Amino acid sequence: MAKAKKKYKIKGHLLYNALPSVWRELKRDNKIEGIYKKKAAYISWMVFFVMRPLVVLQKIVFGKRIKAEDLSKKQPVFILGHWRSGTTHLHYLFHKDPQFGTLSNYQSFLFNIAMLSKSWLKFLLSPLMPETRPQDNVKVDPDLPAEEEQPLSVMSTKTGFHTWSFPSNRSYFDKYNTFKGLTPEEKEGWQKDYHTLLQNISLFNDGKQLVLKNPHNTSRVKELLELYPEAKFVFIHRNPYDVFVSTRHLMFRALRGQFLEFVSHAQIEDMIMYFFTQTMKKYIAERDLIPKGNLVEVGFDKMEGNSAEQMERIYMELDLPNFDVAQPHIEKYLNSVKNYKKNKFRDLRPKIHERINEEWRFAFDQWGYSVEEI
Repeated sequence: MAKAKKKYKIKGHLLYNALPSVWRELKRDNKIEGIYKKKAAYISWMVFFVMRPLVVLQKIVFGKRIKAEDLSKKQPVFILGHWRSGTTHLHYLFHKDPQFGTLSNYQSFLFNIAMLSKSWLKFLLSPLMPETRPQDNVKVDPDLPAEEEQPLSVMSTKTGFHTWSFPSNRSYFDKYNTFKGLTPEEKEGWQKDYHTLLQNISLFNDGKQLVLKNPHNTSRVKELLELYPEAKFVFIHRNPYDVFVSTRHLMFRALRGQFLEFVSHAQIEDMIMYFFTQTMKKYIAERDLIPKGNLVEVGFDKMEGNSAEQMERIYMELDLPNFDVAQPHIEKYLNSVKNYKKNKFRDLRPKIHERINEEWRFAFDQWGYSVEEI
């Protein structure tokens, strides 16, 4: 019997593709010690010696075209929701509609050089990619959609994503996810960087209307509306107990490899509690800013039970055109994943269970989930 061809997986750090200025600022503002110095040295080698010439070339060739992209006429559709609430499933469904553009895994992984080629760089990347995401076994390939916070992190320090690399430094999350404690200049800088990011994604997608899935955006409704006042929003929510255990699984399986400092299990759990509370409370406080008809909320259970019906409702309530064209593509995709089995785990220690009941009570009440007493 012939041996199965070995599938190599990506090893390394998402900051390998960072702009030199971004990596310098991150090193200046954070302390990297012990075993993490070796990882930081590899990042420096990739940033300054491997990627830098290609980064400069992309800026020279495509810089003016990126800045010329106009998003005002086709403002984005934003998929919101806490991590592990079903945002990826929604994104994949929208991705099947040919009228929309999405950030691809390929562009996300190689953001600062991806414009140079849509063929040979993708060909080189494809064998290195894992077949499924480590946290949930969802299929991955270069053309499937990704979330834009990761590429934002390699072109800017103004993103909460950097708290994944430096968990003790919550200022990235506080400033650029919930916009607490930042100056007007810092806010303006974030909006400029984020808009440039979307211009880049738009050019890569030949100017199509973008559908963007990014849990970090859940707490940025006010700031996104300042940039895109006619944008549409889809928010998905899930049982808070399931969100916690699934997010913890995500942190242990996928994000832990991005840490550039030691973080204990207890600290990871504290992060999850804090991020959920801050993210969801800001969303609740700001969702009424969204113009009537531009927001749809959907529950994870309803999406899981009948995705096609919920997608039709989303299109209708947001007045998105051409569902009749999208429907067969969506149904074909749903048939292809009908045997997918999601991870099943509910492992909550009594103290964590009590914390969720107390600190996340507002979310249970807001979306009608039952609080389970110990």
